[in-house]
Amino acid sequence: MIKTKILAALLLGISVFVSSCAVDSVVVKPGYDFQRIRRVAVLEFRDSAYYPNSGSMVSQLFVKYLLKAGYDVVEREELQSILREHQLSVEGVLNRSQVKEFGKLSGVDAFIAGTIPMVIPDRELYENGNIRYIAAQVGVTCRMIDVETGEVLWAGSDTYDAMNTQTAFEYLVSSIVRQFVKDLNTASQKPRTGGL
Repeated sequence: MIKTKILAALLLGISVFVSSCAVDSVVVKPGYDFQRIRRVAVLEFRDSAYYPNSGSMVSQLFVKYLLKAGYDVVEREELQSILREHQLSVEGVLNRSQVKEFGKLSGVDAFIAGTIPMVIPDRELYENGNIRYIAAQVGVTCRMIDVETGEVLWAGSDTYDAMNTQTAFEYLVSSIVRQFVKDLNTASQKPRTGGL
């Protein structure tokens, strides 16, 4: 009985991992020279209404995977300091009229912002008196915005299932950044050094 449960959990984990390996929805601005994007900022993602601090966790994961892909990423504390000092808010930065000012102040070419529209934590259910584990499900939407023009350069969204919430977010963000780098390399036809 225990071997059957372990085997079922392993098969569920493998099927969940294999089922969510590509980013679901992506849009890339055609004709843009993505090679000019060298230094980026990751703004804090908007939390899921049902999972406090999910935005902070996802923002940190984006920083990790963008660094791994070879981007220069501005430290989040530095960003917060710039926003406070110049009386800007994240909502203000997302306002087209303040994007250029933010770019000059922070020295970034583009920034990444997003939301966490879905978090369903892993959970235990009982079926006929036996524990049945249900995988966590998470979703992320994000976009890269040019600081000079305020134009959206890249937008993506996806969901992911895994045995727990942290693992689901880790794989999802890794997948999104991998797709992001691939799309930008394809759009510019000049491969970026660094890898995931």
